[in-house]
Amino acid sequence: MPMAASKDRVRWKAVPEPVRHAIENLLGGHVVDARNCAGGFSPGLASRLHLDDGRCFFVKAINADQWPSEVAAYRDEAGIAASLPADTPAPRLIGTIDDGHWIALAFEHIDGAEPAHPWTAADLRRVLAQLARLSETLTSFSMALPHEHPRLGGWAEVAADPTLSVRLPELSPWAADNLPLLVGAERTGLRIASGESLVHFDLFPHNILLTEDQVWFVDWPHARLGSPIVDLVILLSSVAADGIDPDPFLREHPSSAGLDPHAVNGVIAAHAGAFLGSSLHPAPPGLEPIFRTKRAIGLATLAWLRKRCDLG
Repeated sequence: MPMAASKDRVRWKAVPEPVRHAIENLLGGHVVDARNCAGGFSPGLASRLHLDDGRCFFVKAINADQWPSEVAAYRDEAGIAASLPADTPAPRLIGTIDDGHWIALAFEHIDGAEPAHPWTAADLRRVLAQLARLSETLTSFSMALPHEHPRLGGWAEVAADPTLSVRLPELSPWAADNLPLLVGAERTGLRIASGESLVHFDLFPHNILLTEDQVWFVDWPHARLGSPIVDLVILLSSVAADGIDPDPFLREHPSSAGLDPHAVNGVIAAHAGAFLGSSLHPAPPGLEPIFRTKRAIGLATLAWLRKRCDLG
């Protein structure tokens, strides 16, 4: 399922001149061409900047005064990207600008493309193999990050909030009828999702770049400590959204080895709860594409869970 990215991003020329000059000073050159990236959802600048000396960088920036809800993610990403192990398949952070009003992050440019939509078997197997290697690398890597999972779980909140639960039947009559079951399943999933590995927590196609010989994982603001099964479930939920059965890929992946299917179902339930629960809230102006995609991914994940549990 193609993800409808934000189409209202800031263009390079619309960034205030002092901020543009600060970015150019950081990069050490004058920008002669700026090309906005098509993928992703942030309302801020996300652009490939070509300099007069032939170099190219990827820069993301946002007006902190206009988008206060997005500021923390940019600052989190700056800290995480600067601390990733050198062999992580992620673009190298060049530097950060933060004047309290505008925040900009500059990365090395990766000349790659998102996986095909819908997923192809070849692209998916490449990404899954890289994810297995990433999990091995980050399992032994220590970083001072929270253990809580703000992007997992949501059914308990829906059950406790009448303003949300009253909207649930319109979104999924089945979920409304089986809310206690989902609350219990996600409780298991949150326990299984705990761990000491560094987990990307946003491993969707728009955060993956494929080059001829490499798979890159980009955009790390949501990274937390947890279990590698989380990234696998998130990735495969996009596979489910494309109408492809994720289970054969789930069973053969090292991140699911040794896990009871019931435990994996709990993680799937927690992922569906996070996306469907949040999509029951009104979308802030400008962030509607994120909410529409969360709803579509959440419904596909819920359908995947029902099939695995033979719940009809």
